[in-house]
Amino acid sequence: MIAAVILIVASSCSLKEITYGKYTNGTFYKTEADAESALMYAYLPINYIEYAQRFTFYLGDGLTDEFNDYGRQRESVMGWDMNANSEELLYLFKSAYISLVRTNTVLENVADMDIAQDKKNRILGEAYFLRAFNHFILAINWGSVPIRVSSVGNVADTFVNPDPIDKVWGVIIDDLLKAESLLDVHKVQGRVDRVGAQALLSRVYLYLGSYKETGSPGYDWVEDAEQMYELSAEYAGKVINDQNQYWLDPSLDNIYDVNHQKDGPEHIFITGMVRDSSGGEGCYSKLPCLWAIQISDYIYISKSLEPEKNTSGKRTVQKVVDWKTTWQTFRVDYRFRDDHFTRDDLRWRFMVDTVYTETGDVYMTFSPDNITSSNTTVNKYYFPFCRKYTDPESINDHTSSNVYLIRMGEVYLNYAEAAGPTEKGYECVNAVRARAHLSPLPEGMSVTEFRDAVREERVRELCFEAHYFYDLRRLNRVNSKYIRYRNFMKTYAYFFPFPQRESDLNPQNVESAK
Repeated sequence: MIAAVILIVASSCSLKEITYGKYTNGTFYKTEADAESALMYAYLPINYIEYAQRFTFYLGDGLTDEFNDYGRQRESVMGWDMNANSEELLYLFKSAYISLVRTNTVLENVADMDIAQDKKNRILGEAYFLRAFNHFILAINWGSVPIRVSSVGNVADTFVNPDPIDKVWGVIIDDLLKAESLLDVHKVQGRVDRVGAQALLSRVYLYLGSYKETGSPGYDWVEDAEQMYELSAEYAGKVINDQNQYWLDPSLDNIYDVNHQKDGPEHIFITGMVRDSSGGEGCYSKLPCLWAIQISDYIYISKSLEPEKNTSGKRTVQKVVDWKTTWQTFRVDYRFRDDHFTRDDLRWRFMVDTVYTETGDVYMTFSPDNITSSNTTVNKYYFPFCRKYTDPESINDHTSSNVYLIRMGEVYLNYAEAAGPTEKGYECVNAVRARAHLSPLPEGMSVTEFRDAVREERVRELCFEAHYFYDLRRLNRVNSKYIRYRNFMKTYAYFFPFPQRESDLNPQNVESAK
């Protein structure tokens, strides 16, 4: 990390540069505030459009039946016509490594700083988590990737081949265990604590167990699927039972309410973008504009998912965003909704099929036939849009709508899938179902039946949160049975190609593992 402070003085005859000072790793890492600043710098790429704000959705959701282009213009990767030059692949790959470089700088410098040990442990613990998280994102997208556990000292250090996939996952687990040992429970939006490390460990072990169990390509090196499931249940159990700052929020409304992102018990790791930030994109988000229909007017939706209690015929409503311009980038496929949800499932209402006037009267309803309507407003409402990303108090298009990277609902389902049809397994999945107004799963299910039911529950609970495609990969289900409405390419089903620009810049001729 090197930054120069320079004053440029203009005159009639010359430009003169005067260097007043500079920061290097040797002069910067002096105070706790320096260490905190460096850590925040390492977190920042996750907020970028090229990472969690947009490209995570393209890859985690956009390749599945969750979305449809409806014959209108679309992003290329969402049509399965991505390739090694696709920006979504290049910039997600690049952003993860930017965060890794910054994280390694924190780990290498903070360890020797003369600051309070508890502060040092927290900063180092979060950095270990970040290093694991970035390697995890790279692994589930590309498989075998270059491991980065030290800072880049010179240009030659950037030219490396991918490491074997088992070593990548080994680094992920080792770093998460280090993070768990260093961190305490300290809930802060945009950052992680011990619970975050344990929650990600539960996901990691669940993925490894199911990769092995289902024969997903590239994971024959995993020795024992059941051992992985046991470890997943163990760490999910720690999250559920061994702390009191996070729990399953009884209200689905609260989870996605921007006013409950800091204090909401559901949120284990969530991005930290705020609408009144003085910075640029990455400090605030524009997520609502990506999801809503495009009708050139304010869009009002029911304030709550719950049925309206008054009998006036009007709804209590709120804006999706205080901005009339939206882009309808992520268009929900109504067939996905109808295939996986029943109307008595409260989560069905996350896919909005009615919009209202400001006074709560019905303005328009979704219909598949809207797309052919001669009414230029109605024909914009050709998909039921997702309301999980909503900020009625936005400042124009600057919103506090954030990305839910890890939350308690997922951890409950991690436990249930890993543990199988045990008493606690039933308890966890049924708690998620009860919150959505669904009845418990039937008793006496086999392990296979129970796990399949939990996996279907994941589709409903975690839709539009960048989980579905990675679940299909780990379950060896990237095929026409599970992706019915899209044209997928088998070449990219389980591992994406390395970005061509990265390969061109690397004389080691980096290639993705198959």
